[in-house]
Amino acid sequence: MATIIQDDLPDFEANISSSRGWMIATGIIMILAGTGAIVFPLITSFGVAICVAILLAIAGFVQIIHAFSYPSWGKILLALLVGILWLFAGIVLLARPMEGVLVLTIFVAAAFLAEGILKTIFAFKIRPATGWGWRLFNGIAAATVGILLWWQLPSSALWALGLLAGINILISGWTLVMLASAIGKSTEPPAAAKSMS
Repeated sequence: MATIIQDDLPDFEANISSSRGWMIATGIIMILAGTGAIVFPLITSFGVAICVAILLAIAGFVQIIHAFSYPSWGKILLALLVGILWLFAGIVLLARPMEGVLVLTIFVAAAFLAEGILKTIFAFKIRPATGWGWRLFNGIAAATVGILLWWQLPSSALWALGLLAGINILISGWTLVMLASAIGKSTEPPAAAKSMS
């Protein structure tokens, strides 16, 4: 197992090295977005709730239309039920954004916790690849955000969702920039080789 992971390290670093520019650009955009979310947490919280509500309503509507493409009535009814539930959830979130923020905060807390655990596991899997420590840091930070969200419920759901989502996005952006920089330094030819050429 360790040998397989060790053999995959050059491919992992080569893939990151080939897309360094995109990684840095994405990281900078995430840093800016995360900073904006931190500065305006209440607006961010309601914005997230409204976006999710719209996406749920659209997904529900599409699912209802798609349901009629199934061959049997049993599958049609099941697909219709799922579509109606999604559509209903989207409409309720749009109509009651305050409650929606609280519900979404619970879901986001669970998602951040799961993300943190998975990123931490992945960091140990790619160890000792260059930048694995940044992945580990990102995983621990995401898990911490999830725990903080749970801990702050329900009184601070309005600001916690936007603030902690912003912190997580900001840290993820810095992680991308630092990882791309670390891989770039490790793939540069040594100074002696540069001077000889």
